[in-house]
Amino acid sequence: MRTLHVDLGDRSYPIYIGPRLLGDAELYRRHIVGRQVMVVSNETVAPLYLEPVVGALGGYQVESVILPDGEAYKTLEVLNYVFDALLTHRFDRRCTLLALGGGVVGDMAGFAAACYQRGVSFVQVPTTLLAQVDSSVGGKTGVNHRLGKNMIGAFHQPLCVVADTDT
Repeated sequence: MRTLHVDLGDRSYPIYIGPRLLGDAELYRRHIVGRQVMVVSNETVAPLYLEPVVGALGGYQVESVILPDGEAYKTLEVLNYVFDALLTHRFDRRCTLLALGGGVVGDMAGFAAACYQRGVSFVQVPTTLLAQVDSSVGGKTGVNHRLGKNMIGAFHQPLCVVADTDT
């Protein structure tokens, strides 16, 4: 495993790169803040990778929300699925969202984390090469509007990025 550091002062975070990282419980434990973890994924990625991630999160209250797959679903309407899941399961201010998927999932989970209770922690677990080198780095989060792409969003840095090269 290689570790890179994004140096942003008090908002700095590590990027872990290597094979077999999805199920590395210690890697997650170093960064998860509270006892509640909401895994945000989509209908394509979840069947492939949700199980090892949830398995690595033993000891936490873990819930998941599975979004439809694709850029067409990167909307405020679909973002409400994440908020509905957080509120239904009574997630508190010390929860952590974990984005498991490509760029759309990362953008939406990060934006949900930026907004929920005025900002909670999140971890990026990008599963596509593009997301590993672009959308998971820099804290860019958001959704599309019918009048423009990525027009509603926030900069919200992750606690860490776990880039498993096996995905």
